[in-house]
Amino acid sequence: MRGDEIRQRFLSFFQKRGHLLQASAPLSLDDPALLFTIAGMVPFKPFFLGLKKPPAPRLTSCQLCFRTNDLDRVGRTPHHHTLFEMLGNFSLGDYFKDGACKWGWEFVTRELGLDGRRIWITIFQDDDETHLIWKKIGIPSSKILRKGESDNFWSSAKVGPCGPDTEIFFDRGEDFGCQRKDCQPGCDCSRWVELWNLVFMEFNRDEDGRLSPLPSKNIDTGMGLERTASVLQGVEDDYKTDLFHPILEWLITLLPEPAEDEVGVRVICDHLRALVFLLGEGIFPSNVGRGYVVRRVLRRAYRFGRKLGLEEPFLYQGIPVVAKLMEGAYPHLAKVKEDVARIVRAEEENFRGTLSRGMRILEGIIYELKRKKKRLIPPSQVFKLYDTYGFPLDLTEEIAGEEGIRVDRALSEELLAQQRERGRKEFAVSVSLIPASSQFSLVKERLGRSEFVGYESLTTKTHLVAILKNKVLVDELKEGEEGALILAFTSFYPEGGGQVSDRGKILTSRGLAQVLDVQRIEDGMIIHQAKMLKGRIRRGEEVVAQVDEERRRAVTRAHTATHLLQAVLREIFGKTVKQSGSLVDEDRLRFDFTHFSPLSEDDLRRISFLLNQKIRENLSLQLKEMSLAEARRRGAIALFESKYEERVRAVNIGKFSMEVCGGTHVARSGEIGLLKIISESAVAAGIRRIEAVVGKRALEWIESRDALLKKIASDLDASEEEISTRLKEKEEGLEEKVHQLKRWQRRWALLKMDQLMGEAFEVGSVKVVSGKWDDVDPEVLREAAEKLRDRLKRGIVVLASVSQDKALLVATSTHKSLPANLAIKEITQLAGGDGGGRWDFAQGGTSYPSRVEVALAKLPRIVRNLTGPNKADQQVLP
Repeated sequence: MRGDEIRQRFLSFFQKRGHLLQASAPLSLDDPALLFTIAGMVPFKPFFLGLKKPPAPRLTSCQLCFRTNDLDRVGRTPHHHTLFEMLGNFSLGDYFKDGACKWGWEFVTRELGLDGRRIWITIFQDDDETHLIWKKIGIPSSKILRKGESDNFWSSAKVGPCGPDTEIFFDRGEDFGCQRKDCQPGCDCSRWVELWNLVFMEFNRDEDGRLSPLPSKNIDTGMGLERTASVLQGVEDDYKTDLFHPILEWLITLLPEPAEDEVGVRVICDHLRALVFLLGEGIFPSNVGRGYVVRRVLRRAYRFGRKLGLEEPFLYQGIPVVAKLMEGAYPHLAKVKEDVARIVRAEEENFRGTLSRGMRILEGIIYELKRKKKRLIPPSQVFKLYDTYGFPLDLTEEIAGEEGIRVDRALSEELLAQQRERGRKEFAVSVSLIPASSQFSLVKERLGRSEFVGYESLTTKTHLVAILKNKVLVDELKEGEEGALILAFTSFYPEGGGQVSDRGKILTSRGLAQVLDVQRIEDGMIIHQAKMLKGRIRRGEEVVAQVDEERRRAVTRAHTATHLLQAVLREIFGKTVKQSGSLVDEDRLRFDFTHFSPLSEDDLRRISFLLNQKIRENLSLQLKEMSLAEARRRGAIALFESKYEERVRAVNIGKFSMEVCGGTHVARSGEIGLLKIISESAVAAGIRRIEAVVGKRALEWIESRDALLKKIASDLDASEEEISTRLKEKEEGLEEKVHQLKRWQRRWALLKMDQLMGEAFEVGSVKVVSGKWDDVDPEVLREAAEKLRDRLKRGIVVLASVSQDKALLVATSTHKSLPANLAIKEITQLAGGDGGGRWDFAQGGTSYPSRVEVALAKLPRIVRNLTGPNKADQQVLP
C-alpha cells in the first residue's frame, strides 16, 4: 500500500465517521511555546484550551510536522525524521477513550489489514479504564503494558495541553529483535514499530508543572505515515518506502562511488524533504530563531554530502525530485520549487568555503587531541572556530562526537555570549549610531536624506550609494549574502506609522536582490535589508527598485480602511476616541483606541455598516502637504505626541476623514472593496482593539463562514434561515427527553430502593445501605439517597452512578455521629477522586469509574472507623 493510499484511507475513514477534514497548517505557527509545528494537535491548541471554538467537534488531518529534538538520531535509525506527516483524528469534547481505541483498532486491523495478533499496546501506569477498553476489544492482558510518565504521558511543550496516552505497536517478529530478555514495545531495536499514539488530552500544565482539567476531555491521535508505510510495504527502513525511494535513487546516482555510509544517505534524504517544505513556506535561513534551525539542517545535509564525496553544491538539484514526489498531496510545491532551489544553492555556495576551512582546522585539533589521548576540545578552540572561521558550534560538536571527542557546550556558549555582548557594545543596533569618523559619515554627508518617490511610481531607476554587510561598508554583495542597501532615492516605503514596509526586488544588469525589509533611521536615511538571490551587486551601480505591486495595493487598502475606521469610531462614540496603536498589513488591520467599555454586537454592526457605506460612496482621497500648525487648525487627526516634520502630509477622504499621515493610500475609497470586523477585545484598561480584514481577504473570510453556515444547515436538514429555529426545536426536544428519562429513572429507582433495603447490612448498631447504578441522573440519585435515609432510624446510605468515563457518588446520614462528608471523602479517594459536603449529605466524583465497586466494598470498614470509640464527639460537622 503506497503512502498516498494510506494517507487517503485514513482521512476518508474518519470523514465517514463525522470528522471534518482540516488542511495541513503551516510549519511555523504563532505559538510562543514552539518554534515549529511538532505534532498534529498544535494547530488545534486554542480549541483544546477553550480559547477558540472549533469548526466541528470531530476533526481529522494529515499534518506536516518538523522536529529537531532528536536531530542526532536522524539517519542513525530507520524511523527518526525531522519532517514527517502525522495522520490524526481529534475529538474536542465529543468521544473519549472508548471511541478512540475502538476506531484505532478498527482502522489498523480492518482498513490496513494488519494481523491483530501482532499488535501490542502500552498504556499509562494508572489507566485502568484504558486497560479494560483494550481487553474488551480483544487484546490479551499480556500484550497491554503499563508504562510511566516518560513513555505514556504526552505534551507538546513544558506548558500547555497534555494527558495520558496509549500507543499501538506492531511486532515484526523475534527475527528483527535484539534478543534481550527485556525486549518489548519501546525498545530501540527494529522489532517494535510504534504505529499510533492516542492521547487523552484532558489536562493543562502550567509553568509550575501543575495540572488542571481542560474545559473538556479531548482526543488527540498521531499516526506517523512514514512508519506505517514501512510496515505495510514490508521494509524495515522508512527510507526504503515509496515516500523516500525516488529521493534515495536520485542521490545514489549522484554519488561518485557507492555509499558505505548509510547514515549520511538517510540524513540527506530526510533533510532535503524538510528544506523543501520549510523554504517553500518562506522560512528562510538566518542566524536567529526558525531561520537558524533551517540553516543548521541545510548545513548538516551539505556536510554529509561532502563526506560522501560530493564536493560541489548538490542539494539544490534534489529540490525538483522532492517537489515531484510530494506535489500530489501538496500542490503548492510546484510553484515554489525554483525559488527554493535558488535559495538552497546560494546557501551551499556560501557555506562551502566555511566548511572547507573549518574542517581542516578541526581535523588538526582532533588529531592532536587523539595523539595526546585527550577527549575534550578546549572551549577556547571551539570559540575560535566560530569567531574566526564562522564554523558553527553545533557542527563542531557533531563532527567531534563522531570521532569520540567531547565539546563543553556550556562553557563554549558562554564564550560566544561574551563575544556577542562585546559586539553589541562596539556596534550600535541602528546604523545611524556608527561613529561619525567612519566611512559611513561620508555617505550621510553626500546623500543627506534618502528621498522616497514611491507615492508616484512603484518602479524607479536609481543608484546604489552604499552597501553595509554586518554593519561594515563593503563594495559588493554576492549571491546568497545579505546586507543593507542605500539608494539615492527609492520607491520602497519604509516601515512607519503602523504600516509595514514594502517588499520587492532590486535589479542590476548582473544581479537580483530580494528586499526583505525597509527601515528609515533617525537621520532620514532609508535602509533596504536585502538578500542576493542571483549574481552580485556593486556600489555605484545603476539599479532598478521594483516594489511588489500586489502586496503594496493590499497594504494600501488596509491603510485607507484604518483611517475610515477611526473616523467612524469618532462619529459614533465621539471625540474621546483616540488612536493608541495600529498595524497595517496586507488586506489586514489592527486598530487600538481609547474607549472605556466593551463594544456590543449592535455597536459592531453600526461601525461595520457606516464604514462599508463610506467605501461604497467611493469617496476621493486628497493628499495635501502643509505645515503641522495648519493641519492642527483644520482639525486633522494626528498622534501629536509623536515627532513630526514641520511640513506634513494631510490625507482627506472626502469630507469624512482628515489625518496627518505619510503612508500609502488608495485613490478612492471604493478600491477597498469591503471591510469585515473579525474581532473586538480589550488590550488594557480603557483601550480596545478592533481587528479587521479588507478587500480579497474580507471576501475569503465571508465565503468561508458562508460555507460553514451551509454545512450546519445541511447537517440540520434545514435552510439557512431555519437554523436557529431548528436548533431551538432540537434543544426543546432534548429537554423533554431528559425530563422523560428522569421520570422513568425515578420509577426505576423506587423499585431498586426496596431491593437495596433488603440487601442492607449492619455495622454494630448502624444500618448501611449501598448501591452502584449505571448512568442515573444526579438529581434522581440524590433523591433516592435521601429517601433511603428517611427509612432508617440510625444509618448511612452511599449510592454511585457510573458512566463511561466518570462516576458520581452521594452519601446521606441520619446522625452527626455518622458524618456523610467523611464517608464520601474516603470512598471517593479510594476510587481516585474526591468529595465533601455536610454531615447529613455529601457528594463526590472520580474519573476512574472502574474503581468504584472496589471502593464501595470498603464501606463496612469506613463505617466501623467512623463509629469507633469517641469518634462521635470528634466528628461533629457544620
